[in-house]
Amino acid sequence: MIPLRIVESERDGFDQPVVELWRDEDFVGMVFWDEDAAVVQIYADEDGDVFDLGADELMTALETAQRIVTPEELQSDELFSGFPLPHLASSGDDDLDADDWAHEHPATVTLVSEFDALAVYRGEDGEGFFPRSVALDFIRRCDELDLAVVEMEGFDLEGDVLIPRPTLDFAVRTAGDGEWHLFRPTTNATALDTLTDWPARPTLVAAFVVMQPDGESFVA
Repeated sequence: MIPLRIVESERDGFDQPVVELWRDEDFVGMVFWDEDAAVVQIYADEDGDVFDLGADELMTALETAQRIVTPEELQSDELFSGFPLPHLASSGDDDLDADDWAHEHPATVTLVSEFDALAVYRGEDGEGFFPRSVALDFIRRCDELDLAVVEMEGFDLEGDVLIPRPTLDFAVRTAGDGEWHLFRPTTNATALDTLTDWPARPTLVAAFVVMQPDGESFVA
């Protein structure tokens, strides 16, 4: 089944962000805030047929979407207590709990919700490893969301064995004060060029550390 992804957008007539639900190039529906509740609209496909969606994946996407569209002053642990959380690990920390997730940067929430299920392998600490084609899209999406890839490591995944490749490594220094608008596009372009130059073999996977505009970083 093609993974479901969410895209945060701004629309005329809506005070809060609107979250669009997509499966590949097909628009599935959207989530928005209406007066005192988050509302979900699911549409038929272009042929008028229904979409078959994985229940767990849909619940995770809706939980993330609800957090994005709910006004900040109305958010609470109780509001989201019935939903499973996607993986999210802070660099050097344990997995975040529900309260931490509620206060994450919106761009981070969007990125993780779109790519979490696309990892082909996860380490014991929750670190995700992405195939080369997905990794390229990951970097491009970071740039669109105003996030920066600050570390990237290459491995070969042979069966269930992860093999480090020390020569496939990328890391940059952090941005200085007031330089984010220059740092983010530069480091992402460099990361994209670096990954493009890495071997295009099917076993190649990449792991990332991503930085937010506020300087906080997390392991994807």
